[in-house]
Amino acid sequence: MISVLQTCQPRPEILAGTFNPEVFTASLSPIIDFYRTGRSSIDNIYTNAQQFFDEATYPTQGLKTTLTEVFSRIAGDMTVPAIHRLETAFGGGKTHTLIACTHIAYQGKKLEGSIGEILDPNLLPAPGSVSVVGVAGDEIPVHKSKGKDLIPYTLWGEIAYQIGGESLYKEVEEEATSYAAPGRTYFDKVFGGRKVLLMLDELAQYAARLEAARPDGANQLAAFLMTLHGYVRNHPGIAIVLTLASSTDAFAKQTERLAELIAVVRGEEITEDDAVGISEKAIKDITSVVARDAVQVTPVQATEISSVLAKRLFVSVNRLAARETAEEYMAMYRRNSNLLPEEAASERFRDRMVANYPFHPTLVDFLNKKLAEAENFQGTRGVLRVLSLAVRSLWKKQIDVPMIHTCHLDLRTERVVNEVLGRTGSSDLLLVLNADIGSVDTESLDGGLSNAERADRNNPHPEGHPLFEYTWKTVFLHSLVGRDEGISSKIFGITESEALFSVSFPGMTPPQVRIALEEITESAYYLRFEQGKYYASDEPTINSILARIRNGVTHSQVKGLLEDMARRIIKADKSGLFHVEHDVSQPDHLPDEKGKPILGIVSPTVETIDIEAMVTMKGSNQPRMQQNLIFLLVPETVKIGETNPSLELLPGQGAKSEDVRHRLEAIARQVLAMQDLIKKPQNFGVNPKRLEESGFSNRKAEREHALMTAVADIYTSLYYPSTAGHIVRKEIKTTGGESGASFIELIRAALIEAGELLTEQNNNRSDLINLSKLFFERGDTVTVEELKHSFACIRSWPVLANEGILEQLIRGGVQKGVWCVFRMDSSDQSRPDEFYHEKNDVPMGVNLMSASYALITPQGAKRRGWFDERKVDPEVLKQHIYEVVNKEGSVSVQQIEEIVQQNVGEVTRKELDDTVVSLLKASKLYACQNKGDTWNKSDLISGSKAFQYVPLSQDVLVTKAKAKENGWIDDDRSNRIHIQGDEALEKVLPLLRRMGSLYNKGGKTKVDFLDLYFRMPAGGALRIQLEDASPQTIKSLGEWFEVLDGIVKNGEQTEVELDVADPAEDCPFVKELDKK
Repeated sequence: MISVLQTCQPRPEILAGTFNPEVFTASLSPIIDFYRTGRSSIDNIYTNAQQFFDEATYPTQGLKTTLTEVFSRIAGDMTVPAIHRLETAFGGGKTHTLIACTHIAYQGKKLEGSIGEILDPNLLPAPGSVSVVGVAGDEIPVHKSKGKDLIPYTLWGEIAYQIGGESLYKEVEEEATSYAAPGRTYFDKVFGGRKVLLMLDELAQYAARLEAARPDGANQLAAFLMTLHGYVRNHPGIAIVLTLASSTDAFAKQTERLAELIAVVRGEEITEDDAVGISEKAIKDITSVVARDAVQVTPVQATEISSVLAKRLFVSVNRLAARETAEEYMAMYRRNSNLLPEEAASERFRDRMVANYPFHPTLVDFLNKKLAEAENFQGTRGVLRVLSLAVRSLWKKQIDVPMIHTCHLDLRTERVVNEVLGRTGSSDLLLVLNADIGSVDTESLDGGLSNAERADRNNPHPEGHPLFEYTWKTVFLHSLVGRDEGISSKIFGITESEALFSVSFPGMTPPQVRIALEEITESAYYLRFEQGKYYASDEPTINSILARIRNGVTHSQVKGLLEDMARRIIKADKSGLFHVEHDVSQPDHLPDEKGKPILGIVSPTVETIDIEAMVTMKGSNQPRMQQNLIFLLVPETVKIGETNPSLELLPGQGAKSEDVRHRLEAIARQVLAMQDLIKKPQNFGVNPKRLEESGFSNRKAEREHALMTAVADIYTSLYYPSTAGHIVRKEIKTTGGESGASFIELIRAALIEAGELLTEQNNNRSDLINLSKLFFERGDTVTVEELKHSFACIRSWPVLANEGILEQLIRGGVQKGVWCVFRMDSSDQSRPDEFYHEKNDVPMGVNLMSASYALITPQGAKRRGWFDERKVDPEVLKQHIYEVVNKEGSVSVQQIEEIVQQNVGEVTRKELDDTVVSLLKASKLYACQNKGDTWNKSDLISGSKAFQYVPLSQDVLVTKAKAKENGWIDDDRSNRIHIQGDEALEKVLPLLRRMGSLYNKGGKTKVDFLDLYFRMPAGGALRIQLEDASPQTIKSLGEWFEVLDGIVKNGEQTEVELDVADPAEDCPFVKELDKK
């Protein structure tokens, strides 16, 4: 982007601060007086003819045409028009043209070196050869007092006086002091033989005052003009230049001033309506005369106004840069053509940008078509005043802009504010300017910032432009004129596309400007959007009412809302990974020895937190035991205390946390204010219907959602003890407004990625080998209790996702040969009571989490000889136990164990228990739990009841005969089916797929027990047990059996056991078993 600071050079007086904007308020009379008296009352740029043409004059086509024809006529050329009417509808230049005529008429050929571009030097008159008449219609009196009488003072008398002085005036005094228009004699005496330049400025005002002084005054003026024009047309050497606006143009914006002028003439007060009536009547006749005789000339065309402005304000303008800049704008406009007026992407507008450079055409249009409509703005002179101040401000503050837009007018300068607001009659909007946009008194407001400034701070533009202030300022400026008509006025307010067009420039695009426009409805107190237009109003909006409510919101209310929002967003999920504690700020807010990970949600309203203390302490001087289970989710609003030097802190964290906290609290205050307003609108002087019509409920819902999103967005830092042994920070990123479950899921994923959380996914050989290094770093054995303690307390260890993960990992390690598991009841034993390894998997019924189990490395087990084969044959052990019980009739398990150790050899308790259970399952023996002498039939354990039975030392084993003797069993069902081992594999597995079909064909046998165990090829084990399954249950599981048949395969580690207590002979399932 090329900046105007590099491509344009303002006039020195602008940069030096000596520039006086009032230099552009000159009128014709002071120039005439200067030539007649030699005294100057205005700036030299107007009285010094050479400086005027060199520095202040751009040769517009209208100026050159007027000067050429006027001085051709004075030189005697009768082919050119003698009478010119200057039209000032668009770009001004009327007074400037009159002053140019004055200088040339007085100095003529002396100016030969200064006006080569403007006028053919051959047309310059000899100095002093032209009589110059300059009459200001708003200044010339209509009568004068003479003694006690008022005598007429006429235009024709003034003309005679200016041409010939007192002597000529005396000659025509009779006509001069009569309201009746003079005759032919007057014109011969006044104009005869002379070269005369006659300039009549503001004829409309003179006509109105003349009509007020005398009922037929305007008619006489019209008669004089008609005769004058006729005389001039037929006599060489005389040229007339006049200005005459229509009654509407002349007085519509100056009715108050007109009423004052007429009141002076009449000596009495007059209403504005009466003044307009007089003026309309007065102008009607003279307009007809002028329109018939005069050639209309526009001194400055629309396409030339920019060049006039540049001439007045700049020493030089780089035209190549103008074209390059215009191309940049056009590229931006084409990309966003759907957002902008149709003209934006046209070639014509590109040409306008080049011509108007460094001013953007929308600024020129705003000044000339809107601001100039104000009564006291003074057309082009007002435009020049405003632009000169804008240029000075930009260069003084060194603001880089590609072109100067409406938004670059400096409304923080008192002089500009007075110029713009004062001359447009909009001083009552000063409060609006200070509150919403920012101006000279904004610093005195609460907070010292305007609403636009706050918006820019909360959402800064990437290139640093004050996006919201620029946009809102443009809306404000377009609200200064047309206020009486309101929305219906074409010049009041601005549409969205017009605003995007007016404000945007390369680097600050239309979509960005649209964001700023949309924020008006959320944050502005006085700017608003209605009926398709943005505009400023002195009536407060809902936003200003909300601002008053916000001032009454307490800090405790804000704190409560933010903490409640955090509780709603972040909460424990169904996985149960964390015990969640909210509103955390002190160590004692987090419980200890919970046995599971603790997630502390630090309150968003806390200023500082000591992470180290939160992890290591549970209260004052009380060290925390389970430090490894502490996790802290810390929002960006909180500063990490300086007592945590080892932590990874973010750069500028303190300042950032304060900014984020202030922004969050601002949203919370807005939400609380909106909730208060919608609950009790009448309390704040608001009609509920107004809220309903404005869509306030939707706004409130949007702000509540925005608060939820903002709160979710600030929780970005997770602190926890890492496997490296020290506390680390992990960044957590949400997409805003996520649910609590999503937060937990994000944290879970982050911890798994960092290797800090163990899940079922870690049950693979590689991870288990890594864990074994951790488990056995102090020796080749470790108890399960020690493992649980280490996972909870040692900060260099990872964390378990849940209580079941440890057992899964232990079992996985046994299956994959990474470690072994054993149980040894006495330290005096040389062999464990239970020993599980890769080829002897841990049964599903074993509770590894009990205090009696421990892990050992395979190498450690080998050194201890635990892998040596046992000499006791399982069948010998089973036969021996059966014989002992059969001999004694009833024997306790404890007695059995002692007899076996003496007679058979060293046998583990597990081997003993497994053998006893197998005898019970086969119904060869019965067991009763020891209850003294109160045994009964229901206590008897045998057959299918033995599948879940674990023998206790005090339990008693009895023979079938003893059970019959005691009346515990009625008879012996010799047809019972109990099969296991290879027999079960051969008979049951082939029938799995057909189970449902067999029972659908009349199966009627209840399956008391079915046990299936299978090692999966890719790792893992499957065990399924079915108990007391009725025929109907077997039918309903038909599809399940088919699926099972596809999974369970006969192999070395496949086991099947079936028990049917009462098989029906005609049951298809039983018949199939008998076949096999």
